[in-house]
Amino acid sequence: MTWAKSEKAQKNKSDYIFLEMLFLSSTYLNMIQYRPMIYLDYAANYPVKKEVLETLCQTEMNYRGNANSLHEEGRQSFLFYEECNRRILTLLHLDPSVYEVIYTSSATESNNTVLKGLFQSYSGFSNLILSSEFEHSSVNGTLAYLKDLGAQVELVSTNKDGKLNLEDLSEKIKRHPLLTCLSLVEGEVGTIQDYQEVCHLLHERKAGYLLLDATQAVGKIPLDFTDVDFITFTPHKFGGLTGTGVLIKKKEIVLTPLIHGGKSLSLYRSGSPAIGLIASTAKALELAISNQEDNFKKVKELSSYLVERLKENPHIQMNSFLENPYIVNISFKGSKASQVVSYLNEKGICVSQKSACSVLVTPSKVINAIYHDKQRASSSFRISLSELVKKEELDLLIQALGEYQNGR
Repeated sequence: MTWAKSEKAQKNKSDYIFLEMLFLSSTYLNMIQYRPMIYLDYAANYPVKKEVLETLCQTEMNYRGNANSLHEEGRQSFLFYEECNRRILTLLHLDPSVYEVIYTSSATESNNTVLKGLFQSYSGFSNLILSSEFEHSSVNGTLAYLKDLGAQVELVSTNKDGKLNLEDLSEKIKRHPLLTCLSLVEGEVGTIQDYQEVCHLLHERKAGYLLLDATQAVGKIPLDFTDVDFITFTPHKFGGLTGTGVLIKKKEIVLTPLIHGGKSLSLYRSGSPAIGLIASTAKALELAISNQEDNFKKVKELSSYLVERLKENPHIQMNSFLENPYIVNISFKGSKASQVVSYLNEKGICVSQKSACSVLVTPSKVINAIYHDKQRASSSFRISLSELVKKEELDLLIQALGEYQNGR
């Protein structure tokens, strides 16, 4: 019997052809998408951890009920949701009776929720918002939006060590701001701010609330969020999923939500609770904090080695500070940052000109704020590390920078 005359055989042949085409197409896509690279941009994104993906899949399969539903399946999802909340607050040493967790799509959404929600709820008491000179674009862009709605925004100056000028802050809070915005770890040079002093100063003077963007800090350095009003971060910086974000706030503070309608378990973020994503967030945080001390030691060794090698090149200026080994920021004298970053990319090395969310064609506002040197700011770029980096990869980076200099 021929293939043409056998319906069953014809179907088998069609299935075989389909599977073969699927295999070939996936293989081709892998070939054109995969290119071995040296990845040194962990401040922009850390690859998702296997355990996090497993947690996502297991949760989605085991908890099929909507946590808003009143039936037993929904109740089980709700109880698991509350368990995840407790785990996250416990890992961050926060009191569940004082703080609540709001799950968002990103740290950007978390920052927007605080800024817009707080201003809409309390601007009758004060319309002044203070900010550092080095906030993420999700803060700066929202502040620009709020200025059109009547907000008065003032910047607190920066010291030569990249830290917030506390004397300037002390002077400005005399005008009773509604909110002060501060990145706990600055995303380009990695400066660790004196956030506890800032928090104490604001609350001692009864000078409004503190929004602490901890995106580059959580899972990397020891933290104490005691008495901080708002904490924002995203798990994809430490092995969680892109598309997830966290906002932790004091329960007593009321925000006007960004999204209205659609019942949820939080007043501040409408929509069905994404239990799988929430569980993956808790897992990523658990893994990051449990390995935090060992990872810090590994990265510190790598960073110290890299900095010493970079200092051998007279054309390189160091912009970052040694207290945070995860981020090394340098300027290449006489070159625009975009040229160096592009050259390294051609050599198979991934670094970042600035924060992945910033405007790349402009000089770094952070470097300019610290060093008051636009040329230095225009030639600066960021190398961000993790425990996954190998010393041999850093050697190849050093070699490529030397070749760039020799080829100019």
